[in-house]
Amino acid sequence: MRRMLTALAVGLLTFASSAWADATIIQWSRIEGVIGADLTEINVGPFAASIRWRTTSTGTARINLSTGYLSFRLKGASAAKNYLYGTALGAPSPAAGMVMIGTVVCNATEKAGRPVEWADTPVLTSPGGSLSFEGYMNLPASCTDYPEDVVFLIRHTEDAPHYGAFNFYGADRTIRQD
Repeated sequence: MRRMLTALAVGLLTFASSAWADATIIQWSRIEGVIGADLTEINVGPFAASIRWRTTSTGTARINLSTGYLSFRLKGASAAKNYLYGTALGAPSPAAGMVMIGTVVCNATEKAGRPVEWADTPVLTSPGGSLSFEGYMNLPASCTDYPEDVVFLIRHTEDAPHYGAFNFYGADRTIRQD
């Protein structure tokens, strides 16, 4: 039994290290909530910021541009505004059962006329005030070509009433070559 557990641990470490090896890694050491989008329009490519204000207590995201391996965690997300007949100030958000997606946006600034491209995680269901994902994404080549123009968002699905608006974004970005 001990040998089997040791082999499993070695296998997991090998897998985890290979997901981050020999590549350009982008890390966002914070995930922030959007505040003020109902006062000033905020867009990242085709995605508008949600007019529903949000805050977070912690969150990080990291992506390997060579393998497309994305890992993110968001905790302590809550409403930063009181909504009449809706969400109370300080209530967990996304609410339990709400579906969201992580989105990696490439060419977010559209420099030199390059088109905005993106890749989405599968649909994720929130247990209430938190969200996480670890897995591979099929990234557009422009992500690796121009890592300085990559943005990370957590947003609603394309369905009504939110139509893909984002509530959270990656902040304090670093780019490194491993």
